[in-house]
Formats: sequence, C-alpha cells, structure tokens
Amino acid sequence: MDRIRSLTRIRRLCASGAARSIRLGAGLSLGALADHLGVQRSTVYRWETGERRPQEDRALEYLKVLDEIASGS
Repeated sequence: MDRIRSLTRIRRLCASGAARSIRLGAGLSLGALADHLGVQRSTVYRWETGERRPQEDRALEYLKVLDEIASGS
C-alpha cells in the first residue's frame, strides 16, 4: 500500500471512529498507544475524536499498530 493510500486510510479510520474501536477492542489505553507513538495522550484522543488528523510518519505508525491489532499479531 502506498503512502497516500495509507494516510487516507488512517484518517478515515479516525474520522469514522473505527480506530478508537480497534484500540478499545484490544484493551489498549490511550496512554500506552501515545507512548508507543511518541506523542501526548491528548494527541491520540484528538485523532480519535476527529478534532485533529494524524500527520505523516506518526499517522503511518498509528496505522501499522492498528493493523497489527486487527490481525491479532
């Protein structure tokens, strides 16, 4: 999957609430995800509520984490 498609995908997952659902379904806290991504907890919250959109490398890493969770890896 190329970079543009990946960025579009993660932004859609956030906007639809699916990103939050995936995270919660795995029992992963905002804090744990934020620590892994190297951002503030409030940043992940803003992404998941649609207040902000994840940008570039952080967005791609976020998508990678969600894909790993969804696939059970």
